Amino acid sequence: MPDDIVFQYAERKKLETVTCGRFYDEIDRLGAWLCEKGWRRRTVAVLGENSYPWILSYFAVVMSDNIVVPLDKEQNAEELGKLLKRCGAEAIFCSHTYIDVAEAMQEQGVVSTVVDMRDIPSIIEAETGSLRAMDAEPEPDSVSTIIFTSGTTGEPKGVQLEQRAIVMDALNACRGLWVSGSSVLTLPLHHTFGFTVGVLSAYISGYPIFISKSLRSFMNDLKEFRPHNLVLVPLYVETMYKNIWRLAKEQGRDRRLRRMLKVSNGLRRVGIDVRRRMFRPVLEQFGGALEHIVCGGAFLDQDYIDGLESMGVQILNGYGITECAPVVAVNRSNRQKRNSVGLPLPGCEVKIIDGEICVRGDNVMAGYFEDQEATVEAMEDGWFKTGDLGYIDEDGFLYITGRKKNLIILSNGKNISAEELEAKLLHIENVEEVVVHGEDNVITAEIYAPDQTGVDDAVARLNRELPSYKRIQRVRYRLSEFEKTTTRKIKRYYHKTEDANTNA
Repeated sequence: MPDDIVFQYAERKKLETVTCGRFYDEIDRLGAWLCEKGWRRRTVAVLGENSYPWILSYFAVVMSDNIVVPLDKEQNAEELGKLLKRCGAEAIFCSHTYIDVAEAMQEQGVVSTVVDMRDIPSIIEAETGSLRAMDAEPEPDSVSTIIFTSGTTGEPKGVQLEQRAIVMDALNACRGLWVSGSSVLTLPLHHTFGFTVGVLSAYISGYPIFISKSLRSFMNDLKEFRPHNLVLVPLYVETMYKNIWRLAKEQGRDRRLRRMLKVSNGLRRVGIDVRRRMFRPVLEQFGGALEHIVCGGAFLDQDYIDGLESMGVQILNGYGITECAPVVAVNRSNRQKRNSVGLPLPGCEVKIIDGEICVRGDNVMAGYFEDQEATVEAMEDGWFKTGDLGYIDEDGFLYITGRKKNLIILSNGKNISAEELEAKLLHIENVEEVVVHGEDNVITAEIYAPDQTGVDDAVARLNRELPSYKRIQRVRYRLSEFEKTTTRKIKRYYHKTEDANTNA
């Protein structure tokens, strides 16, 4: 309905509200402005922090039948320039925070037009409405966006997603998830998970979204807006759970919290659920109304899922990849399995070919931008080869066992999942980050642990529990954190440096 609230955000300590009618009208006016400039099937970039103008710019570009390229604001100017040149972007919508970067690109001739998002209200106000962007009618099979992957194992690829892919993935995510209420948006909008599920699926479901500007304000935004559901990556979930126990310990209430969990879990086994009342002080840290967290983007240990669920917050763990717009599978609120990433979405087929997860459906990409070789390599008889390893159980639930590129193949023919060993090592106290890889036919763990106390003994105990061919034969300690992508994923391509010491 036109008066339904779509977005809310804080602007100069004032709460701004955007209704469905206003959102539609402003998309049309901004899109019409693009049409009047003669822009159609052009490539337009969007750069900036999460904001309503960012979302408005994205929709206006797409609805005026242009191609949008969401850029990662954490990348440096040189990297951004390379990506803009690769995709042939002619214009860029940019928040004022990054306007100097955009104007430098314009001076260098990389883009011809720069639009400061602060000027969008005046553009909309001046638009006469003589031309409607909605009349452009982009084709469902036309490419609407090019999204560059984060590049954890090499150079980013430009994933081309069609209108149909994004819309169907968002719609089918709604059909699979069945979450309601309100949400706080914090994931970066330039990533498909944050945009497809955090914005489009929420918009389709009809619940309001509060736009959080940054991780710094996220916890305060939760308390103020009191969301019923969140769309997060594992880093957020892990941090939230650790903060619960950190605060409990600081207040001397950690032992009491453990006793409460035992009592609550015992009552649940006989059909009595008092979690929302018993753990109200804990839930108030997140606003008090939080019921569901949809999580994806990386591996999430089942312990975090169980831990938050025991306090009254259900984690719906899922799996996706940019090339599939991105959601492939997710656990449902009424149907889930431990350690799985859930059931495939409606309209999305999943099968295992030689141990690799392959996907077919409307949500699969049109190919990599100007990279036919990589496109051919990724597709087989209409199936997209994800590069992830896994299996499907007898009930159709999907499980991820690792990444094909990270598989360790020893000279004895044994195949070892690096992720399986990493998950076990991360359970060791003081281990903060770890990458397992094969080196000289030896399973090697590179570990970042600022305090190495007890780690060697714990690795030795772990090895005694593992089959002989899976044992970690070499440990290398790092003196600093691993290099990461802007989404806080470890860049896995391995470079031996002097920033380490080795225990064989």
